[in-house]
Amino acid sequence: MTYRNARRMIETSTTTGAALAFLIVPYIAMQGNLPLLWVTFLSSVAFIGLYLGRNAMVERLSNNAQKAVFSQPETQVVLEFATRVGQAFTIPDLIEAIRDHLERRADMGAILVRSNTWEIIYQSPSAAARDSESFETLQRNFREWSEGFCFVNESLSISNTNTGSRGFFVNAKGFHLFFLTRLCGLIDMEAFRNLYGELRIYFDRVITISELFEVASLSREWQLIAETQRSFLPKSLPKVAKLDLAVSYRPLVNVSGDYYDVIVVDDNRSLFVVGDVSGKGLAAALVMGIIVNTIRVAKDKSDLQSLIRDVDRAVRDMGFDDKYTVMFIGLADTEKKTMRYINAAMADPIIITQTALGSKLRRLEPTMGLVGLVPLEDEIVVEEIPLRSDEYILLASDGVTEVVNSAGERLGETEHFERSLLQYSRQGAVDFVGSITGLLYDFVGDLALKDDVTILAAKVGRLWD
Repeated sequence: MTYRNARRMIETSTTTGAALAFLIVPYIAMQGNLPLLWVTFLSSVAFIGLYLGRNAMVERLSNNAQKAVFSQPETQVVLEFATRVGQAFTIPDLIEAIRDHLERRADMGAILVRSNTWEIIYQSPSAAARDSESFETLQRNFREWSEGFCFVNESLSISNTNTGSRGFFVNAKGFHLFFLTRLCGLIDMEAFRNLYGELRIYFDRVITISELFEVASLSREWQLIAETQRSFLPKSLPKVAKLDLAVSYRPLVNVSGDYYDVIVVDDNRSLFVVGDVSGKGLAAALVMGIIVNTIRVAKDKSDLQSLIRDVDRAVRDMGFDDKYTVMFIGLADTEKKTMRYINAAMADPIIITQTALGSKLRRLEPTMGLVGLVPLEDEIVVEEIPLRSDEYILLASDGVTEVVNSAGERLGETEHFERSLLQYSRQGAVDFVGSITGLLYDFVGDLALKDDVTILAAKVGRLWD
């Protein structure tokens, strides 16, 4: 049984049960010769109780059904592949995801072609994907297919059901993508729908990124770039146990070289990333997107040294001679009560600790130099500090600390800055970040900001509970 059918059955049965139960209440009340007002009151209370109880039961049973259906290994492979597609930004990213999740784990074959020319972009090494006669049949049967998804039957033609099919097909944004496998009948339909949705969004990203190299600095086109760049950044911060998170991200113009991310590694560990790409404009925005994506697709996000080396390699591979990044990556572990970090020339990250004598502020000095400028040959040092309850981790770009007022003073070098941070540290994360942003604008007064502003803050909860 599919998840959709299971939910439909759950909704029907619970609605029927609630309706029957509701009919019994006024019948019993009337048998007791109660006044009409009391019968109406009891019926109303019963209706509300049954309505709420029915909804709660539907959600609980549906969640159980979803877990049961989606826990099947074949369905799980497709769902995990869909998740990986959601993190992909280039064709090589998609091909790597196909190899990791479909070919190696499920022995599936895949064929990716351009819809207009039928040019083969990628073919899996499996016999089904490499067979020339099969490919010609697929081309004949699917070339004129409009956007959407369907299944491939035994004769390599179109089928509307996954039962007995030989594969799954997607046409989206000018690309045809075939997945050839005998496992389709074992995979829940919701997994296919989820994958189709992620592939549509992915191909949109691929097309937009390729167009970024061709657009000029016209208002409409730069707005497109800005929207694409914002898609590189998290839409919202994750909910993390024992960490109160908040962020403020304000690019100076439409596009920015600043970036940030918070990635949940497991129940106890979270990866913090904040950085700034040199320069401004399109090139900085593209490098920023590659950096964020490189970290997101990394298999081991707890290996900070490898993450830095991967970012360094990705930036240099883009071929911009003048592009590099400063960045901070920190792995907070609320179970071990520690944070391991690498500070690659980032404006000093700040730790604010609450003690019996009041709030104390300390800065985390750089542990290495710039990333992406020259190959990293030296050993990368990973520092570790303890985490304490009610402590703040403050990561801000140099658009905060190096902002200058009319007297030529830098905010990060003033006593007022440190005093204000200590004062704000009693607040929750959202108010804390808001107060720092307000401080920034008060400090510059009528002067215009000259850099992007990114502030990421995490307040540590009660670690001993």
